[in-house]
Amino acid sequence: MKTQGVVLFLLFGRLVFSQTLNHYYGNLHAHTGFSDGNKDSLSSGVTNPSGSYAYAKLSQNFDFLGISEHNHYSSANNPGFKLPRFQEGLNMAQSENQDHQFVCLFGMEWGVSSTFNGHVLIYGFNQLIGWEVGIPGVGSNYSVFNAKSDYDGLFRKVKNQPGAFCYLAHPYATDFSTGSSAATALANAPYNAAYDSAIVGMPLRSGLAFSTSQNYDDYSSGNYLDYYKRLLYIGYHLGIGYDHDNHYTNFGRSNAGRMVVMAPSLTRANLMNAFYEMRFYASDDPNAELNFSLNQNPMGSILAGNVYPSIEVVHLDRDGEQADSIKIWRGFKNDPSGIPAQIVHQAKSTDVTQFTDFSVQSGIEYYYFSEIKQTDGQWLVGSPIWYTPQAPVGGLKKFNEETNVLYQPDAQRVYVYSTSSLPFDIEVCSAEGRCLHKQESCKNNYTWDISGLNSGIYWLRLNQSGQIRTWPLYHRQR
Repeated sequence: MKTQGVVLFLLFGRLVFSQTLNHYYGNLHAHTGFSDGNKDSLSSGVTNPSGSYAYAKLSQNFDFLGISEHNHYSSANNPGFKLPRFQEGLNMAQSENQDHQFVCLFGMEWGVSSTFNGHVLIYGFNQLIGWEVGIPGVGSNYSVFNAKSDYDGLFRKVKNQPGAFCYLAHPYATDFSTGSSAATALANAPYNAAYDSAIVGMPLRSGLAFSTSQNYDDYSSGNYLDYYKRLLYIGYHLGIGYDHDNHYTNFGRSNAGRMVVMAPSLTRANLMNAFYEMRFYASDDPNAELNFSLNQNPMGSILAGNVYPSIEVVHLDRDGEQADSIKIWRGFKNDPSGIPAQIVHQAKSTDVTQFTDFSVQSGIEYYYFSEIKQTDGQWLVGSPIWYTPQAPVGGLKKFNEETNVLYQPDAQRVYVYSTSSLPFDIEVCSAEGRCLHKQESCKNNYTWDISGLNSGIYWLRLNQSGQIRTWPLYHRQR
């Protein structure tokens, strides 16, 4: 679960996530006539969540819809939400939900868009949080009071509600302030563990909020990637999604971008758990899959172990579109360089790439996330995996400035990795000098599975252009 202090530890160097995860496509950010959505209700005939879910079920490549009505009234249609509507919305979502076919969620968009404020989507908190009094026909327009600009109180309330989560909507640099100043905004203030427990994600793109398109073509040209990297740098554990922010009746059809959630099956319970575990990503493409794993664990995982992190990225597209580039980003909290994240691996014109990071240091929590650009320019960005190496992190031997040898006893592997264009020969001999394994003319990277060797002492010999070094290899069979 997304609770700081709870970490998945790798037993024998690896914890393998055992569930098969499917990819489900949808949107968490939408509005209906219960607040300031369904603005075309006179022509569409849709005025409420029930009709909106029914419309969304017919959209292409669309498996779930979250309706997040504004939590306050202000004035009629601006946004005009009243307390009784909240329970009605929850009831409609429950009635329209069809597990294994289409998932319907109902929540709130809390807050206002003004300097030092900002909007937060909240799901799993089944009481309306608000601040208004004296609303005609309602009086106090909330079930749980939280002052209008009190984001500290908001995040703590959500943190303390089991199963509830916050998702930041169209965030800006000075949003979510705790003291009505830029310095106390979420992206500028120091890390806060309570906020981290409440917030699960934010969008890569949002909108276009007032698009009237029903042709899947009205994409937002903006993005929030820099803000995302900033929060990761501060130390927050959060994923990245994709929002439509519909105000017209075009759910799933304003553009083809999708928030993609990875879950064992399409049920409300599974999706809510996946949001909480940050197993989701952003995709401009409505049927592309981004599979990102570290030591065979999926995105959103928080791990620790005594082997080097081995990452795999796989891009799949049902239409056969290819990846033009795959990038793997890495960073760590409060990196002294001041750089939020850096690209540590890049592959061109391929749908699959692998990378093992041999440069990590014990005791530092690193985060890794992937980015894909398709040949048509469409963009996918995934949620991170956090990994803390713990000593000993394998046995690294430096051959020269460009070539290194690594023996990982827990992984039962010998690795040679090199940035040199020169090939190398690798040889493993018994203690008596008998050659057991020889591989000639290797380039860049080489991996040898030694799990079949008996426990004992061996010699590892590397030859690169006449430069030869030999090391003892102390192997224990598992």
